[in-house]
Amino acid sequence: MLPKVRIFPRLPLLAVFCVLASFVTSCVKPKTFPIEPYLEFRQNILSHTLTAAGDSVPSLDVEFYFQDGDGDIGRSDESEKFPYVGDSLYNLHFQLYKVLSDSLLEKVYLPDTTGVWQPIAYHYHLHYIEPVNANHSLSGIIRWTVDDFGITASMLENHTICYGIYLYDRALHRSNVIYTDPIRL
Repeated sequence: MLPKVRIFPRLPLLAVFCVLASFVTSCVKPKTFPIEPYLEFRQNILSHTLTAAGDSVPSLDVEFYFQDGDGDIGRSDESEKFPYVGDSLYNLHFQLYKVLSDSLLEKVYLPDTTGVWQPIAYHYHLHYIEPVNANHSLSGIIRWTVDDFGITASMLENHTICYGIYLYDRALHRSNVIYTDPIRL
């Protein structure tokens, strides 16, 4: 009599493993975050660009981590006004500071066209970011180029500066304020 030969000897073991693996992964809950945006500074990325005249102009990219529990970061239509008024008209803000000591910052001011001194701040529209998971939470890294950094660098030469950064989500929740590492100009 011929011995019995199993064609798929490991099939029952593989099936048990797949069932157990799906059971374990189905118990893992997706990450949940508060509905207010949260930011963490990651790094300053300084570089230089050559102009047509051959001059070297510094530029600055800032990288920061963000998370938002209800996934309402950014707007698809920058011209949308209501309910975005005042500070929330733009959803990403950079405020320029002079670093006076390890723990002391001073806002940098310039006169506007009417002669009134205003803090130097950059206001941007962060574009719509699509949530990709079932609970709509978002997290990731944003790398943003600071406008007119070359002008700031020449205006504040031999000073140390940093930027304070915060954002608004579509529900007008304001994030925490983060600060870049000091930048010696």
